Amino acid sequence: MTLSLVPRLLLCSAFVLCFGRMESTAQKVFGLPASAMHDHVACAAEGCDGLVGIPEDEFHFVPPPEGFASRNTAANIQVTYNGFPAMAEAAFQYAVNIWAAEISSGVVIDVEATWASLGPNVLGSASPNTIHRNFTGAPQSNVYYPAALANQLAANDLQSNSVDIACNFGSDVNWYFGLDGNVPAGAYDFVTVVLHELCHGLGFIGSALVAGNTGFVGQSGSPFVYDTFINDNNSGGPLLDISTGTGTLESALTGGGLIWSGPEGVASSIAPPGIYAPDPWEPGASFSHLREDMYLSGDANALMTPNLNTGEAIHDPGPIVMGMFADMGWGIQGCSLTAMFPGAQTPCNPATNTYSQQIILIYDDAPEGLINVNGSLFTVTGSPQTVSLNNLPANGNPVDVTAYFTGNPDCGASAPALFTAPEACGGGSCTLVSYVLGPQEACDPSSGTYSQQVTLQFAYSAGAGDVEVNGQTFPVINDYAVVNLTGLLADGEGVNLAITFTDDPLCGFAVSDAWTAPAPCPCGLDLDLVSVSECIPSGTHSVDFTVHLVNPPNTGLLNIGGQLFEVPSSPGSYSVTLDGFASNGETLSAGAFFTDLPSCSAPEDATWVAPASCACPGDLDGDGIIGVSDTLDMLSNFGCVGNDCEGDLDGDTIVGVSDILELLSAFGTNC
Repeated sequence: MTLSLVPRLLLCSAFVLCFGRMESTAQKVFGLPASAMHDHVACAAEGCDGLVGIPEDEFHFVPPPEGFASRNTAANIQVTYNGFPAMAEAAFQYAVNIWAAEISSGVVIDVEATWASLGPNVLGSASPNTIHRNFTGAPQSNVYYPAALANQLAANDLQSNSVDIACNFGSDVNWYFGLDGNVPAGAYDFVTVVLHELCHGLGFIGSALVAGNTGFVGQSGSPFVYDTFINDNNSGGPLLDISTGTGTLESALTGGGLIWSGPEGVASSIAPPGIYAPDPWEPGASFSHLREDMYLSGDANALMTPNLNTGEAIHDPGPIVMGMFADMGWGIQGCSLTAMFPGAQTPCNPATNTYSQQIILIYDDAPEGLINVNGSLFTVTGSPQTVSLNNLPANGNPVDVTAYFTGNPDCGASAPALFTAPEACGGGSCTLVSYVLGPQEACDPSSGTYSQQVTLQFAYSAGAGDVEVNGQTFPVINDYAVVNLTGLLADGEGVNLAITFTDDPLCGFAVSDAWTAPAPCPCGLDLDLVSVSECIPSGTHSVDFTVHLVNPPNTGLLNIGGQLFEVPSSPGSYSVTLDGFASNGETLSAGAFFTDLPSCSAPEDATWVAPASCACPGDLDGDGIIGVSDTLDMLSNFGCVGNDCEGDLDGDTIVGVSDILELLSAFGTNC
């Protein structure tokens, strides 16, 4: 059965992203070669791939973080300008202020910025000037950290005679130096480019590269900290589990399945952040950017994608980037839960063998909502705030505390063994004190099942023996049971728990809708080309496709050739027509994937040869002939100024005498 899909949102400008590699317009990363970074050679001296703009207007504005201008900055970023005009310095400083309000560091971050001609369409370049490993304060051993981050973690300037970030910006670019995001046609937003390049210099950089059919990662046997958080969905594990210098690693680096695995980055998005990994490898763009097809122009997370258009302004690093920075070790500004202290503790109650414990919380910039402390919810009243955890089991054990704001789950903290419970003082009763959900593994396509971890806490002597949860048995240790349920059916439904004890059948509990199972799997998606239309007078053509769906996800949208569609509620084959492709005689292509499940994508793009151009710009009414009605239409628009004026045949943004003469010269022509 074949049905039709109706577009959810037309994204004409996204077509260019589906046509394959565009060497002249592909945006490059900052670009310091990994070997140069290891040798501590500056970008300006070694040479870099630059950030290359796409000269196609895309008028979107992502404003800066709310309230950043009034926020107390916790990072001191000092810039040395070489040859900068005053307007460029002011815009550069504005971008610096945004970063200074988003990250924290006790060590000055030194930046050297040079104004120079970088070549056609090259906007800018930047990189960490040095990298460091195994310094005091490094969270991971044998892992390289960029200079600014290494200094922050070490609380010391590890190389005081060198700048931390070196960057260059094109002196012959058509820049917009304004701060309002109102970028005119044909201009590049300078603030956006500075934010992007500084992000690379602060640590958004990996060490991977591809040479021929071989992939490499790491320097002198050590990865960059960025590398340690990259997983390959295609192989199902960390990228660093794949041996460097192998064809297997090359396949992973160009297989389109790379994602960020750090908990803060993952928590900042509906789906794990996608890492740009096209085939073939694109030097300077691959690996050290987010996926363009997941974060299109105008998306809050679009700053670190590999494409930047004229007219586009992005003045916010975005939640995904800030989550990734938190994973790598940066201190993040905004909401923060900075400390937790134990307060008063009541004696053990012999009747219930329980007690109460006060917790004192210190926080800044709390969001709306509640604060969750070990599963108990409290109204946010202001810092410092004291909350009371009640009916805790008295067992003499140390107690870990985790707290976060429901309005911003990324804003939280954990304190291992914050206090110690009093010793047991009575028999207690049959009580399930709490259950806390742990990691949920994804659906296994081979069995259609998944696993879920949950931690159960009981009152003292709640039951005897092991605990049985939905027919699976687990030990109880100090009134806690860490339960890892396996072989659960992935059906997208709520899961109920039946909890009993092997040696005390009278003590049992039932929990309704403890969590929601993942959607059924596996997901399958294929895209077939049906037909290509002839060229129409507008100079474009349309293409008919058939898309075949197996177990599609229940949420998100279906992206086909850059256009978004509602995901059908059932599997099957559906027809879709995409319009607006350029008639230019070139080979074009389009792919398909689900926005909430990017790993489920068409294995091959549909390709076709566009019809030759048949554009007839003087045929304003589209009737196939340049005649009287077209002349009248042009005269009615005579004097119109702007990019959208009908009748501007010569493209000078004004309908004038030259346009009338051009139309009259073609009068009577059949298109």
